[in-house]
This record gives sequence, structure tokens and C-alpha cells, in this order.
Amino acid sequence: MVQAQSGICAEANLHGLHLFFNVLDGHDESLRAKLKKVSDIEDEFSDQFSESMLSCMVAIGAQYWPHILPDFMPSELQSFPNITHSDFVMSARPCDLFVQIRSDREDVNHLFALQILKLFTPDVELVEQIRNFRFLDGRDFNGFKYGGDTPRGRAKMNMALVANDCEFAQGSYIHVQRYRHNLVEWQKLSVTEQEQVIGRTRLDNELIMPVNASSHANKIELKNELGQPILLHQGMPYGDMH
Repeated sequence: MVQAQSGICAEANLHGLHLFFNVLDGHDESLRAKLKKVSDIEDEFSDQFSESMLSCMVAIGAQYWPHILPDFMPSELQSFPNITHSDFVMSARPCDLFVQIRSDREDVNHLFALQILKLFTPDVELVEQIRNFRFLDGRDFNGFKYGGDTPRGRAKMNMALVANDCEFAQGSYIHVQRYRHNLVEWQKLSVTEQEQVIGRTRLDNELIMPVNASSHANKIELKNELGQPILLHQGMPYGDMH
């Protein structure tokens, strides 16, 4: 029976590690065989460090997919678009592979990542690695709860997992986005002003009604015709003293 990758619907952990790879020319066949071994490594770590609640997810970039599985293309897979605006630019940075690792132990994440890197070498180059972590009770650095409308349990699985494409049942689509905010300027706003920007109360994460059309909640908490969320937000903050 086909099973979903553990990292797609896993509950929030304390620590995360995101790895971004590009595959070297001529190494597609070798990498294809190695991808099947990731779940074996995860099983070994889950047995050895059961208290860590390790989960993992491997995603293949839209531009690289035809190189690794040319005969089978997910119907809705596409690259993230370049978004430009008069005030900002959100440029897309395509990568061939994305690996998300999460657990309640940062050392387990690190050891697991080393095994992934050992497995993929010499077929890939590591483009970037981002360590992230749970902040307070699941908040972003702006002080608000992350993913205010995130469902739980079966509802999360129904939303995140592919059901109508038999070739990729129990799979999922992922967009990875990173944001850098000017938190100094943000803190100059009053709590009421911040809540109007976010569209939710800071303390209790309650949706502010009537919904402000320009609020973060209205723009990102997308719903289907039944009023159910259509995106599963799994973000964790990252950063240093700067």
C-alpha cells in the first residue's frame, strides 16, 4: 500500500532543517536509485531515536522532474513564478531537490542530514541549508501564531495529499518560500495596528471580523467553495542576531 511521506502531515516539531540540492549533469540515473533509499535511512533513525519524532520529506523540482521521471508528470506540478511589484520583488530560485527534516532534537536532524548528503554524493551539490526552529508556542517572529487556519488530523491529510491522481496518490505539492521582515519597523506598530495587518488577534489567534480585504489572513488563508483550507502551512522561523 502506498504511504505518504512522513514529513507532509507531521505535527509541529521543535527543530527543522531544509536542504536544497542541484543534481550534477549525467547523474540522473544514479540519483533515481538513491531516492528510494531515503525512507530506509529514516526508518533506521526513527527506531534509534524514537523520542525525537523524526519526519522527512523529499520533493523534486518542477524543472528537474522530466530528468528523473520523464514518463510520469504530476498534472499540477509547475515552478513557482517570479513575482514583481513596484515595492518589492519575489524572485524564484529553482532547485532540483528539496529535503525537509524535522524532529524534536537538532542533533538528530544534523546526523540524519549527514546521511542524506552521504547518500546523494557525488550526484548533487548542496546549494543551501537552512536551520529553523519552533518559536515560543508556534509563533513567527512577528509575535503571531504561524498558520492560523491549519487543520488537524484527517482534515490535514484530506487537504495536503493527492487523491485524484492514481499515479501520485498520497503525494503532495509544495511551494517553499522565505521571507525577511524588518522587525524593528514592525515593532513600532501598536498591537492593534499589527492585528489589522495580520487579520487575527495576537494573543488568541482569533480571526478578526469583518475580514480586512488587505490583511495577511485574507490573502494567505485560501479556502475552497466549502470554506475549507486548500493550503497546509508548515513554516518555521529562522534567523540570526541580524
